[in-house]
Amino acid sequence: MSEQVTEATENQYLTDMLTGGPDKQALARTLATIDRLGLNANLVELDTQGYTTIRGVLSEDQVERAKAALLKRVEENTGQPVDIETDTDFKSAMGASMDYLHYMLYEDPVFEEILMAEKPLAIVTYLLGESCVLSSLGCHFKAPGPTGVVTLHADTLGPQPFATHAQTANVNYALTPYSREAGATALVPGSHKYARQPTLAESSLIGEQCNPAAVPADLAPGDCVVWHGHTWHGSFEREIPGVRMNLAVYFARNHVVTQERHKGVVPQEVLDRHANDDRFKRLLAAEHAYGWEGQGPDYGRMAQLPTGWYD
Repeated sequence: MSEQVTEATENQYLTDMLTGGPDKQALARTLATIDRLGLNANLVELDTQGYTTIRGVLSEDQVERAKAALLKRVEENTGQPVDIETDTDFKSAMGASMDYLHYMLYEDPVFEEILMAEKPLAIVTYLLGESCVLSSLGCHFKAPGPTGVVTLHADTLGPQPFATHAQTANVNYALTPYSREAGATALVPGSHKYARQPTLAESSLIGEQCNPAAVPADLAPGDCVVWHGHTWHGSFEREIPGVRMNLAVYFARNHVVTQERHKGVVPQEVLDRHANDDRFKRLLAAEHAYGWEGQGPDYGRMAQLPTGWYD
């Protein structure tokens, strides 16, 4: 690429950064989508509480297909069947009562459908911009027992205090009923404003040491809760028989290193199914500018880097 083209690209990028043009346009598109989907009240809840609940996102069929694919993975991992209604002694390969089932996107087309669910994705876009990418998609498969407790933490990594804007966001779908006794996700309202990780004393969700500010996400199968990456969250101990199944769809800003790799490794049949869906491909880092090898940078992609919070 010539020096003239490179210089012109850099000049346009700097102009966009100074004027905020693409970012303002992206914010307008995002807010219009949120209004069309009837999610304005969710934005208020998100900004005040650090999370918001969206009911009935997944159909009964999607819930059942997701559960079947996840259960298949569990039984492959453990070599034995699991009864999600009555199990009381499930043990993962690590001997814990909870297993994390990772890299599930390509296990069944239902996970592609869930990734693209319009309402939660609109909230994620408000938090992370149109250029955000999928960081990971997996399930916390959780039976009764204290080893299934996840202490309170924020998903944001790095120096504290955190940046004023979100770096990551999580969409947590209930595939089985959520309640405190069922081992629901725990959230601390307003904690996204603290801009830090909880202390050791603040992070406990067990017994008398349990942080009294933590509340359970009460969800029915198909509901989801979306939270800001700074929000303190974890999960309570499951106290009743059976298994709590979720699907955690975790997103990051364009510049954040993702937990799972998707750029360059998406199966061709998946790409074919979404050949006309630019947002799907962007979520899987198809247009990501970084990670070049001997060929050097792609300046066309560099010119498309986000300039603000929303683009």
